[in-house]
Amino acid sequence: MTKDPICGLKVDDGKSEFQTQFAGRKYFFCSDECRKEFEAEPEAYVETAAA
Repeated sequence: MTKDPICGLKVDDGKSEFQTQFAGRKYFFCSDECRKEFEAEPEAYVETAAA
C-alpha cells in the first residue's frame, strides 16, 4: 500500500491502474483525476533534494 500524493488515500500499488512516473519514481493514485492533477504540476507534490 502507498499513499496518493494528491488526496492522501491509501492505494494498492499492485492493483492501481492510475499511475505515473516522475523523476525516476512511480506514483500511484486513487483516480484518474488525482493522476491528472499530479501530472499538471508534480513539483508541487514531490519533495526534491536540493543539489
